[in-house]
Amino acid sequence: MNEKKGSSLEVRAFYQKAKDSLKIRPASGKIGFSKKADLFFSQKGYQPFQIWGKKEIQAFKQLSLREKREFLEKRLKDKTFCLILADGITPYPKIEEEAKKRRLALFYSKLSQKICQEKVKKIFLLRYADQITISGGLVQISGLGVLIVGDSGIGKSESALELVSRGYRFVCDDAVCIKRKNSRGLIGEPPLITRYFMEIRGLGIINIKEIFGPKSIAKQSKIDLVINLKKKRRGKEENRLGLKFPEDYEILGVKIPQINIPVAPGRNIATLIEVACKVFLLKENGYHAPHELVKKLNRTLSLR
Repeated sequence: MNEKKGSSLEVRAFYQKAKDSLKIRPASGKIGFSKKADLFFSQKGYQPFQIWGKKEIQAFKQLSLREKREFLEKRLKDKTFCLILADGITPYPKIEEEAKKRRLALFYSKLSQKICQEKVKKIFLLRYADQITISGGLVQISGLGVLIVGDSGIGKSESALELVSRGYRFVCDDAVCIKRKNSRGLIGEPPLITRYFMEIRGLGIINIKEIFGPKSIAKQSKIDLVINLKKKRRGKEENRLGLKFPEDYEILGVKIPQINIPVAPGRNIATLIEVACKVFLLKENGYHAPHELVKKLNRTLSLR
């Protein structure tokens, strides 16, 4: 995956935006606050943030003085935007000293390393970058650009394949390159190398254009709706009436309506996705079946 550059961001702005969410405090006042960097996304994650946890610190403590210098030299390069010590790590003088020498902003957070990484990615990468590549599939259904997301192996590709076999248009599978069109819209397209291709377990790599023809393909699509496939959990009560949609799915600072579909043996996910799109379109046009049912129930009860 190629690196996707985003907007230039100043550490001072980062701190103001993230101090409450990440529960961070600066180690050395405003040292490094004027530093700027371009945020970008790669296979290794969002760069050039450094977020260390207990594992890194424990490994660091075992090193000799020379090895510690080499470790810091290798990890804290000139392009490093800032360093966050997570997992509630107590002040560590050697690292603070190195950060001061490099004029690098150092922060401490009580949150876990994993949560810090997730929050940084969500708050900054998804809002400040101009484009991003995420895991998922994109299909055009009834005029809607539908982004299908969910855990690996949950059936995203198989569902997309069945939808294409029903006459809907395929954009991409597995990876979706998403660009911000404006403050309200997103455009999705396939990585050039995987255009037309889909991976199906048991079949391997297949070419949708060769199997279903050129009309089954769309080179790109706006993204109107996110379908989030979630493994059905035993004992968890699902939204039975559908009176409310779940929270919007946010990508690059743009909020997209989301529908969660529980996945379980015996459920035809492609059909559920197809119907979910029709439900969404009806709702956009002012018709909402659960509300109609509630009105009927209220009328019936008022007559008693």
